[in-house]
Amino acid sequence: MFQLPLDIHLDDSARLDNFYFGDNAQLVKRLEDLEDNNQGFYFVWGNQTVGKSHLAQAICRELSEQQKVAVYIPLENQDLRPEVLDGLEFADLVCLDAFESIAGDAEWEVAVFDLFNRIKLSEKNLLIFSAIPIASLSVALADLRSRLTSMEVYKLNSLSPDNQIDCIKTLGQHRGLQISDEVASFLMVRTERNVAKIADMIEKLDRQSLTHQRKITIPFVKQVLSI
Repeated sequence: MFQLPLDIHLDDSARLDNFYFGDNAQLVKRLEDLEDNNQGFYFVWGNQTVGKSHLAQAICRELSEQQKVAVYIPLENQDLRPEVLDGLEFADLVCLDAFESIAGDAEWEVAVFDLFNRIKLSEKNLLIFSAIPIASLSVALADLRSRLTSMEVYKLNSLSPDNQIDCIKTLGQHRGLQISDEVASFLMVRTERNVAKIADMIEKLDRQSLTHQRKITIPFVKQVLSI
C-alpha cells in the first residue's frame, strides 16, 4: 500500500464488505469500475451520517489489496498543505475526502485543479467526497468549478427506517451474527441513522458476543450498549 510521507493511515475497520450501500446501487456499479482500471472522475456527496469517510477509505483499501496504488487524502486535516497533491497523478486512484474543508481556499483550489488535469492526462481515477453538493460549495476558482461539474455526481443517500433495519441485520451477517427482526427493531429506535455508528455498534456486539459466548438478544444488547 502506498504511504504518504505524513501520518495518514486507513481505518482498519473501513472495508467495503462492512459498508451498507442500501439504495446506492448505481454508485456501487461505478466503484466496481474503479477496480477494472477504467478512468473515472466521481464526485460523491451526502450528509455527515452516511459514512462517506468509511466508504472512501474502504475503496482505497480494496484497490490496495489488489496491488494497485490508492491514495487517501483527508482534506479536513489541517496539518496538510496543498503540496501533498504533488506527483499523485501516477496513482491508480486519488481519493479526496471532506472536499468542503478546502473550498474557497485559493491555494488548495489551484492544487486540486492542477491535480485534476494531471490525472486526466495520466488516465487514472479521481474520487472526491463532500458533505455539500457542488452547486452549494464556495469554490472561487471558475476553472475548478468547471472541472467539478464535469465529473459524474452521486448522492450517497441517508438510511430510511426500513433500510436502517436492513443495515443492522446485513452488517451483523457480515460478522456472522444472527440479529432477529425484534432485536433490529429495538436497535433502530435507539440508534441514529448513521452508517458508521451502526457499524461501530455491530462491531462492539460482535466482540462481546465472542468474549461471553452469548447470542444477540435484547437483554444482551441492553447490557453491552448500556441502553
